[in-house]
Amino acid sequence: MLLMTNVSKQYKNGVNALYDVNLSVDQGEFVYIIGPTGSGKSTLIKLLDGEEIPSKGTVIVGDYNVGKLRHSKVPLYRRRIGVVFQDFKLLEHKTVFENVAFALEVVNTPSVKLRQRVREVLRLVDLSEKANSYPMELSGGQQQRVAIARAIANKPQLLIADEPTGNLDPEKSTEIIELLEKINHEENTTILMVTHDVDIVNTNKKRTIALDAGHVVADLTSGGYINHD
Repeated sequence: MLLMTNVSKQYKNGVNALYDVNLSVDQGEFVYIIGPTGSGKSTLIKLLDGEEIPSKGTVIVGDYNVGKLRHSKVPLYRRRIGVVFQDFKLLEHKTVFENVAFALEVVNTPSVKLRQRVREVLRLVDLSEKANSYPMELSGGQQQRVAIARAIANKPQLLIADEPTGNLDPEKSTEIIELLEKINHEENTTILMVTHDVDIVNTNKKRTIALDAGHVVADLTSGGYINHD
């Protein structure tokens, strides 16, 4: 489902962000990406969502050779994947329902199907009763649930969660992990979760890929204890 082969990335300013990365993720896997600041996590995400292209190697997601996409084709590709950010990026002037619906409107989903899918994902993230609320009326955890609902509205094969618990307290962080696990199970969505939260990684064990200075330094297939140091 996701295949990175001999991928390196050097920016125009001379910074080498990734070195000869090889990575394979199957459809339906849930994988943590961990590593210190500057390890290459952000660059990895940018290569996967088409924001950057590799200096060397290939990046395959589903049927797409992402690094070879023409610039005009990148928006179309991005509709096939979902991305959740630490800071939610919700549209403040739209209701919860409208925020989720927006992801379906941009791909011209027929209105009946649109309303049906929005109700479906709001049930999945347990926010049906907040459909008419605005983001400012929600807690941080609820806002992140809306962001996740929007990201999965188009039934993406791949969901990239970039520090989705970074702004949440431990209790809300646990709820978000449980929600992502539910989506992974019920919708067979492949999930890559970038995180600094060692407690989450150690408590909710899954395959964990560690980056350091642009290199993959560990791939713990069944999850393993990550040291806090």
